[in-house]
Amino acid sequence: MRERDGQMRSLLADGALFDVSDPCVSWDARRIVFAGRAHPDSAWRIYAVDADGTDLTTLTRTDRALDLARLGPNAAERFARYDDFDPVWLPSGGIVFASTRFPQLSQAGRFRVSNLFTMRADGTKLERITTERNGAEEPTIDPRTGRIVYARWFFNPYFPAESSVSGLTTDRTLAVRMDDVNLWQVVSILPDGDGIQLAAGRLGPEFRPKDHDRNSTAAYQPCVLADGRVVAVVSTDPTLLGADQFLSLAWYGKGFGTSGPIDDMTANDMLSPVELPDHRIAYAYSSGGEFAIGVTPAQLLVDLPGTDELDPCPLVPRKVPPILRAQGGIDDPAWTLPVTRLDQVTRMDDTFRFDCLNVYLTGPVDSPFPDAPRIARGVKIRFFATLARPDAATGDTVVLVRETKIDGSGAVHQEDMPGDVPMFEQLVDADGHVLRSAQGPAHVPGSNFARTGSGTKCVGCHEGHSALPVPKNNIDAKWFDAATSARVTVSSRAEGAGDPQALVDRRAKGPVQRTGWVARAREGQTARLEWPGAIEAKAFVLYSPTPDPAGGTDLKIGSCELVFYRRGREIGRAVARHGLRPEGTRIEIPAVVLDAVEVRPARVSGTVDHRPALALAEIEVIARLIE
Repeated sequence: MRERDGQMRSLLADGALFDVSDPCVSWDARRIVFAGRAHPDSAWRIYAVDADGTDLTTLTRTDRALDLARLGPNAAERFARYDDFDPVWLPSGGIVFASTRFPQLSQAGRFRVSNLFTMRADGTKLERITTERNGAEEPTIDPRTGRIVYARWFFNPYFPAESSVSGLTTDRTLAVRMDDVNLWQVVSILPDGDGIQLAAGRLGPEFRPKDHDRNSTAAYQPCVLADGRVVAVVSTDPTLLGADQFLSLAWYGKGFGTSGPIDDMTANDMLSPVELPDHRIAYAYSSGGEFAIGVTPAQLLVDLPGTDELDPCPLVPRKVPPILRAQGGIDDPAWTLPVTRLDQVTRMDDTFRFDCLNVYLTGPVDSPFPDAPRIARGVKIRFFATLARPDAATGDTVVLVRETKIDGSGAVHQEDMPGDVPMFEQLVDADGHVLRSAQGPAHVPGSNFARTGSGTKCVGCHEGHSALPVPKNNIDAKWFDAATSARVTVSSRAEGAGDPQALVDRRAKGPVQRTGWVARAREGQTARLEWPGAIEAKAFVLYSPTPDPAGGTDLKIGSCELVFYRRGREIGRAVARHGLRPEGTRIEIPAVVLDAVEVRPARVSGTVDHRPALALAEIEVIARLIE
């Protein structure tokens, strides 16, 4: 304990425990919960103590009684030890903590897998609330919402393959090309484990769909600030397995497009961020030797000779976050052992409902989310589940739970999916080829889970989909930006300009040579968007280039005509008469079924790169599929 005057004292009596870590102060500052070991060879367990050092209480014990033989001949020895750690007070007065007591080995490295558990303040009513396939730890509470925010290890050794009957392979050389996803990321859930969402990550700051790097979402040890930002540990190795990795702190904006570093005091490693009452950040750091406690901006707080100081936590009362009540339906405890047989995931018991309102729906222009997959006919979705095999190289095997067609509108509605089981999905076309977007295959690069008795609701089928707002109903969800699925041709292209497909890459801000189309001439130029099948469009949004006086771009487009086609025949026209704006000009039309549109800018003035030219930054087509 560091007193306000800087004096230091031990909170626990000498010899009370062999080792301690992860303290968390209750909302009224009267009680501290932490992880501890009684002896050098003991497992970590959860303890609590009063703020004055009295009433030390053991909350979790070595009391597991499971038939581990079901997991294989070596399971009893392999999982005999388990650790409880990272305890945090819930707004309700209970405790959430991480533990390896759910017996599973990670798909990489063969570590014991951590998951989150909750219990009452006295240690009773212990329940598992997550079923992460590779790890869930470092929980904290969002002070604004009461949701649990934690770090999970997101990884999937089963890659999409078109040469395999199963559609999967563990050999990267045989897999469909995709980026490497093996990282810790920050997600949030309700206190009962329902409603998982991506909670933080740098999906930007400059959104580059073609160069999208999922490692930019990597983060660990989250701390949710009072203003909604998240401070977390970031590493040069997003798996946190590297021997020479460098750990630092970064903050993330709630919108996923902003981020920044935390003052590092020239530290080699930074850990355990926590917000102080004056909104400064306290953290543990090392400059190559022992760990000490610092606070922003770059100030030393505690550095005792010959010891490491870790896991700072302010001993102050805090406002209790909202107490979230269960939404109903989750009243059965999670499985005590991982599933090992196909019949356990197909028996139509312990299930949840899966609802994706539109797999093709994606984020707005210039939002930091990759594209949804391109629209296709006869698309099917495959649901895979993992079965525990501790002796296997990946610690499991994968089974196909279900393959079903998606609705003509792009929606997926499936009842009786296995709850509290690690699962991932894959979209394939009518010929069994994995669907793709501009960024890669529509194949979930990690495992998700849903609580038994719950219902999941999302849109899209790409990284970040759980962070996209879900429309209020199925009707609204049918409408999406269909432009990203169009093939673009143009009448001409200026020397040095980008690919015409940049017109539909959902990027409008920035140099038009990179974000859009620049024609060789100013008059009589057209851009044509074509789809493989008919869509019903109701609006278009056209973006003129971002002004850049220093770069010589001050283009103005006075009007623009749209010409609609179906099966090669013109079927209608619309005109934007009052000019196009860099932030987008929306053109509403009576809904029309079409398979192509020509965009014809007119009344053009100004320059691009100091030269007279015609250019467009982006086109959105608000449409729905013809069912």
